[in-house]
Amino acid sequence: MSAIDLIATIPVGSDTFATARDMLLAYGRLVSAEPGNERFEVYSDAAASALIVVERYSSQQAFDAHLADPANADFNGRLGALLDGGGSSLQLLDRLG
Repeated sequence: MSAIDLIATIPVGSDTFATARDMLLAYGRLVSAEPGNERFEVYSDAAASALIVVERYSSQQAFDAHLADPANADFNGRLGALLDGGGSSLQLLDRLG
């Protein structure tokens, strides 16, 4: 099975940065404990006023289980409320070589 790699970009304003960052770091600890999660790293991109999350799942099945987890919907709902309905854009990556 092929691993799933993705980057999530979350635009944040200066007024929501600290709260969104703290939410992501806490959520990351939960996601990192999921079976099949191999990477959940949170970065800041000051030039784009965004938080960046780099994720890796061992398989499509592990990624699907992550998406189906009620904690995922809860987190995304809370993040969307913080960002006035905004959220993340996902970029799925294909590993070369």
